[in-house]
Amino acid sequence: MGRPSEAELTALARTARPAPPIEVPRFGEDHLGLGRTAFAEARYGEALHHFGRVLEQDPESAWAWHGRGDALQLMEQHAEALEAYSRAAALAPRTGLHHAGRANALRSLGRSDEAAVAAREALRLDPTLTWAAGGPA
Repeated sequence: MGRPSEAELTALARTARPAPPIEVPRFGEDHLGLGRTAFAEARYGEALHHFGRVLEQDPESAWAWHGRGDALQLMEQHAEALEAYSRAAALAPRTGLHHAGRANALRSLGRSDEAAVAAREALRLDPTLTWAAGGPA
């Protein structure tokens, strides 16, 4: 038996095979996941609770601080949101999204010059965050 022909290889390549198993993250079973789910469903107080539970265990969780910032921002608690985003940015300074959150909170507080600086940093770190330059008024 020799090497299969090109036609046989092509036919074999087209044969349907079961997909390899994919490991799906168990999103939502921990407090960070529960906080993200609550936030996505506009249950901001519940989201704050879950992010707070994460921070009780790990006060250096940048994503829990960021989640707090998002919830607080949408609850119009802009000064508290700024504090949360600032903590996230201090813990993970190379994550542009944390700086974009700071820019939004600063803009909401009427601190447009500082917001512009934070937005530039967000864009420098992650050029896809073009919305950070405009953000909410």
